[in-house]
Amino acid sequence: MATRNPANVISFGKVNFGATVTVFAVAGATGVDAQVAPGQDLEEVIEAASQHGTVLGLGAHVGGAFNLYMENADWTASSLQTAVRATGGVFATATVTDAGL
Repeated sequence: MATRNPANVISFGKVNFGATVTVFAVAGATGVDAQVAPGQDLEEVIEAASQHGTVLGLGAHVGGAFNLYMENADWTASSLQTAVRATGGVFATATVTDAGL
């Protein structure tokens, strides 16, 4: 039987993906669930976010809040919040925080 390497520990809070995945929590976008057609507010936010990473998906929408899942994001929560707010509409006063995994 092989000897277990003591450096290989099982840890919570670690996820193995092929690339770095970041989850951003977007809040304060009341009514965004009605803005999902091409050319509307949500599309503008997705296009803005994709300038610095790959959008993997969106979490469930609850009261103007949802998670934005990105791969290889070159954003901080603060810089993404600035870009999101710049799109205007229902995102004009939205907040973005790092939601972790």
